[in-house]
Amino acid sequence: MANMVIPNEGKIKWLQWALFSNGADFEDYTLELYQNDVFPGDASTKASFTAATFPGYVAVPVPRADFADAVIVANVAFSTCTFVPTFTCTGGTGQGVFGWFFYGATSNKCLAAQRFDFTRNMTPGVSELINPFQFGLKTFA
Repeated sequence: MANMVIPNEGKIKWLQWALFSNGADFEDYTLELYQNDVFPGDASTKASFTAATFPGYVAVPVPRADFADAVIVANVAFSTCTFVPTFTCTGGTGQGVFGWFFYGATSNKCLAAQRFDFTRNMTPGVSELINPFQFGLKTFA
């Protein structure tokens, strides 16, 4: 899978939460698959991604409380979602999806996105699991 991208609007939100927040602006999250052929980048916003529409598709709510305590592995801090976000196609002729996008449930700011290494064809009975669903922070030189 390609590297995860944190768009500029997400960078601002993550940094504000890390350094300035008193907790009053913390929010839960939503994870979705996208069907348009785009590459996430610094200028991406939630509007950059067209959510999937295959039969059975629903956005996955990710409560803030469902991220485990961060751990350090080889000098990288990781926090992993305590459940595996899963998307399942229940019928129809299928739909290609290119990746996922993750945004604030209240702010609607795109906090992260990732394009899959190859297009996933969501046909009846196929599930896409985002496993592990985790975020890592490391020092950049």
